[in-house]
Amino acid sequence: MANNIAFQPKGKTTRINLTTSANTVAVLADNPSNQLRIHNGTATEVFIRIGTSSTDNVAIPVAGTPSYGFVLHNNATTTITAPGQATSGNTCYVSGIVASGTGIIYVTPGEGL
Repeated sequence: MANNIAFQPKGKTTRINLTTSANTVAVLADNPSNQLRIHNGTATEVFIRIGTSSTDNVAIPVAGTPSYGFVLHNNATTTITAPGQATSGNTCYVSGIVASGTGIIYVTPGEGL
């Protein structure tokens, strides 16, 4: 559950290297957590999808064809509520892609703003 407190990490930060093909990685928390802090550490926009399956790959939307996911602008950080709780026994998957070139995102499970 989202808290009106400062973000508290509840697991290890995962680095995900991005290319023009979706890269989907498991993110585990040490304690129950349903939020993720995601930082785009590059100078390009990245497209991200959060899911509960290793096949929940992100795709870049095109005109007339929507896709699951959201954009995180260059060098931006956001905290989102994930669709499933990331715990030591429950895996949350983060998928990322860039339209061109390469990118890097950092994902930390936790709670708070």
